[in-house]
Amino acid sequence: MTASKKSVTAALAALTLGTAILASAGGAEARPRYRGAHWGVGAGIVGALAVGGLIAASAGSAYAEPVYEDVPVRRCDLVERFNRYGEVIGYRRVCSVY
Repeated sequence: MTASKKSVTAALAALTLGTAILASAGGAEARPRYRGAHWGVGAGIVGALAVGGLIAASAGSAYAEPVYEDVPVRRCDLVERFNRYGEVIGYRRVCSVY
């Protein structure tokens, strides 16, 4: 994200928050002062969207480069086990590291 997109996103978030605060601060109107919890839910959603946008804008790239390390490779095979008469009596797992 370029610097201009970040600044536009921040300005839009600030404008949205400012509008929400000004809209909720009413003047001397002839109605009850208690408006319920509905305005708080709307302000919470707007605030969450604004904060989420700011976090996404400051995160930079969404993709990371793959990290390849020299990790040893372990390869295992099954090997037959013989008794002294040459008969197969089972299998054994033999592993080697490359």
